[in-house]
Amino acid sequence: MRRCSRCNKDQIDEEFNFKKKSMGLRQRMCRSCTRKLIRNHYYKNRQYYLNKSQRRNKAIRDELREYVLNYLNSHPCVDCGEKDPIVLEFDHQHSKLDTISNLIRYSKRKIIVEMAKCVIRCANCHRRKTAFENGWHRIKLRL
Repeated sequence: MRRCSRCNKDQIDEEFNFKKKSMGLRQRMCRSCTRKLIRNHYYKNRQYYLNKSQRRNKAIRDELREYVLNYLNSHPCVDCGEKDPIVLEFDHQHSKLDTISNLIRYSKRKIIVEMAKCVIRCANCHRRKTAFENGWHRIKLRL
């Protein structure tokens, strides 16, 4: 039995988290008091943690965008050879999880898997291929 330094209640040893598990040392506060302390600390510093996570997420998204841009720079259009990454698009050959631009929120591994399902086409070639596949070439324009 141990006494919590915060609530002064006697509790069994298992109610105290390890401080150094290899030596068998336990913390002075019980688990419930520790949780309350951590929760209060978070709410007092909530904006700091939100800003920190926003900075981290933005850095990850920027890194993934850079990766996708480098991929587009090294893969020209398979039909016409266009190299300008501004007009290049990912053309999914089979089923897709989501568009690459929406997958920026996901892990790099998922983006790589999704990009492996695609070929690179410029916007014009992509539209022509899609139109031909969907039978749009048969539509006649009315004037």
